[in-house]
Parts: sequence; structure tokens; C-alpha cells
Amino acid sequence: MITRFAPSLTGYLHLGHVLHMLYVWGMARKMGSNVLCRIEDHDLSRARPEYESAILETMEWLGFVPDLGMSIASATGSSDFRQSDCTNHYQAVLQTLEKRGLVYGCTCSRKEIQQVMSGGTVSSRSADAEEGISRELCYSGTCSEKGLPLEGNTVRFRTLEGETVFQDLKLGEQRQNPRLQCGDFSLRDRNGQWTYQFACVCDDIRHGVDLVIRGEDILFSTARQIQLFKTLEAPVPGYFHHPLILDSTGNKLSKRQRSESITQLREQGASASELIGKAAFLGGLTETEQSLTCSEALLLFDK
Repeated sequence: MITRFAPSLTGYLHLGHVLHMLYVWGMARKMGSNVLCRIEDHDLSRARPEYESAILETMEWLGFVPDLGMSIASATGSSDFRQSDCTNHYQAVLQTLEKRGLVYGCTCSRKEIQQVMSGGTVSSRSADAEEGISRELCYSGTCSEKGLPLEGNTVRFRTLEGETVFQDLKLGEQRQNPRLQCGDFSLRDRNGQWTYQFACVCDDIRHGVDLVIRGEDILFSTARQIQLFKTLEAPVPGYFHHPLILDSTGNKLSKRQRSESITQLREQGASASELIGKAAFLGGLTETEQSLTCSEALLLFDK
């Protein structure tokens, strides 16, 4: 079995990532799975190359060493485990979907989609930005039959009708309907950047990932990824969604919110075992806060 840790290059690691690594490595060791590390920098507008070495170095300092993929030792040069180096692969998969008539070009902006949803006008503030929209947009299919070219436009996947039912390894049976959740979702934006949903599935297929361990905040996107796996006639991995560490306002820790990074805490004198123990406690893995080495923390999953 192969599972993966796949950080994005939009900021430094924080305690939420430490909890996530505990689950990934802990569950992997318990289930006899290897951990693959890949760098998800598909969002080139926000990715910063300097974060890559910082993330990989922090992982090693904490004690989370991957069995496969990216590491400090293998980070130089082009890599099959760095998304920005894999455009040709994504393009080939997209061409396969295009030949089958499963994708189409779309000129609609986020602002225009929000207008359709609200039945009126919206703020002139940029609706193309990821921030500032409080609920997920559901695309109505405005461009689905216009025959627009893919190049220079957003590329959308024709979602399937009906519910997708799957068993989450922690949360049990889940039922999601992507057509009602988000409509035809995008695989590549109009600037040529690959989206998370598409790049993630392409990577999991070619890397042989069959166990996906991630936070509950990504649970909502699982069915649309399952649709892509099935459409591409690839095995669907098992999914395990774990709880998150929340801040004082009840929100998840976020790079965008500049949550206190491991880099900052380390510079302030915190040890690796202190931070691992803190993450385990805040994530509900221990009843009291105590220093834990990586090896000691992974033993928690034997229970």
C-alpha cells in the first residue's frame, strides 16, 4: 500500500500539518503502507519555491521521513513528485478526456457564476479570487453546449448524475452529489493552471496511491475525485478523513491566515518533541500535553 503527504507551496508548515503527518505516518505504519511525499504546487500564482526546502527540512527535523518521493536529499532538479514538473502528464490525461467529450471550455468568471446563483448582482470586488466567497460555487453549465475551445478558457469536467456513495475509513458511509455540490468543476483555469481536484487524482493514479489520509475539511471534495478515478478507469483509493486543529475562533489553522508556523516556533526555541506532543494533544490523540518524539507519537496508533 502507498499513502502520501502532499504539502502545497503556499506557506510554512504549522501545527495542523504536524497532526496531519502524525495521522499519515501513524496509519501507514499500522496498515503496512509506505509514505510518499510529493509537492503540490499546481497553483503557480500562490506557490513560492522557497517554501519547498523549508517544508522538507522541517519534516526531517521533526522525524517524518518519507519512504518514497521528495526529500531534502532528492529535491534538486526536476522531479516526478513535483506538480510543476508534470504538466505534460496532466495535458495527456486532459486530451484523453477531451477525445471522449467529457470536458469543455468555459468563459464564465466566478463573479458571473455567483450572479447566476444569487439571481442578481454581486459586489464588484474580484470574485475570481479564492478568498472572499463564503460558500462553494455551483456551476449551472452555462457554457456546456457552446463548443468553446479549451485553450484560453477554463476547462470543466462534465460531472455525472446522481449520488456517489463511499465508505470513509473513519467516518463511515458518505453520500455526495457533485452535480448539486459544485456542478461541472474545473480541471484547468483560464490562466492554464491545473486545479487541485485534477492534479491530485492524476498524481494518485500514476504514483499508485491506494490510501488517502487527509483532514475533514477536504471530505466534501471526495466524490468528485472518485468520479474522475472511475472515468479514467483507475482503482479508487480508500479514504480516511481525520479531525483538525482549530484556532481560538473555531477555524482551522491556515497558511492564508498566517497561523504560527513550525519555523517560527522552532526559532523561538521549541523542540521537535514539544511540537509533536502539542499537535497530538490539540488533535485529541493524547489526554494531556507532553513531549513526544516522532517514534513515540506513532505508537499512539497501535491503540
